[in-house]
Amino acid sequence: MQFDLEIEYTKSNGVNSIREQKDIVVDLDVAAIKNSIFNIFTTIPGQKILNPTFGLNLLYFLFDGISSTNARLLGDTILKGLNKFEPRIKVENIDITTDFDNQQYTIDLLLSVPSLNITGLQVKGTLAESGYYFN
Repeated sequence: MQFDLEIEYTKSNGVNSIREQKDIVVDLDVAAIKNSIFNIFTTIPGQKILNPTFGLNLLYFLFDGISSTNARLLGDTILKGLNKFEPRIKVENIDITTDFDNQQYTIDLLLSVPSLNITGLQVKGTLAESGYYFN
């Protein structure tokens, strides 16, 4: 996955080859979907000026305390957010595990991508005080 902008160059095998800049490197298919999920999870509504409703405020669930009740609410929030902001996927299952000792949640998503004929795609990450990151 590409989280930083990276420039892509042409590749030639000639003796006097010159690296020619093409464009930025892009993610495709599953990598693009994972990148989108990361963006949805790490963007707080209001941060994107041209799309102020985009994103989920997942950090709220950490500051409200780690609990089974909040884990269920977190799962509901994720389901609604993914259905709204990522139409390429279908959420098959969301499993939220509470980690009281480390004050974090493990988020395990089971997805399908109908347009790519992919089922059983697992996306696993952790929501901690430092933010959300993929495992």
